[in-house]
Amino acid sequence: MSRTLTFPSSDAPALPIVSLDVPDDWHVLSTTAALLATAKEVEQGEFRPNVVVAISRFGLGYTLDTAIQAVIEKVSSIEGVAELGRDRPEVLGRAGFRIEFSYPDPRAGTLVQAVRLALVSNGPALDLVQVTATATAAQAVGIWPEIRAIQASASLS
Repeated sequence: MSRTLTFPSSDAPALPIVSLDVPDDWHVLSTTAALLATAKEVEQGEFRPNVVVAISRFGLGYTLDTAIQAVIEKVSSIEGVAELGRDRPEVLGRAGFRIEFSYPDPRAGTLVQAVRLALVSNGPALDLVQVTATATAAQAVGIWPEIRAIQASASLS
């Protein structure tokens, strides 16, 4: 005897639909492992500031605190990292986490990143939504409020 398993289904629900509001000079970016990504228009050869949405599926025992600890450990392991701040704002209309940090990159100079996390209950699973923004330190001086606004606009449809 056998049966067919299907994605999406009630046993394996579709991933959450995440939306971002972006300014006119930001466009869809195709990149590996990102379900949704956007990048700001820049001159040829410049680093493109970007915001990337990734979703990872976990079992029902997974917690936001576990996700937070994993991100903090990953950030702490980056050579030369400087944490710029962290707090627990709402993300996707629910309890979330935000951490911002900078680190040296041999190709781009200093990069600044901001990561926001939230867990979405999805039937028999929990989906961790991570919204990560990246810019060079020089770019961040002028566009960091724009990047934060894009991240804050993340919503579930």
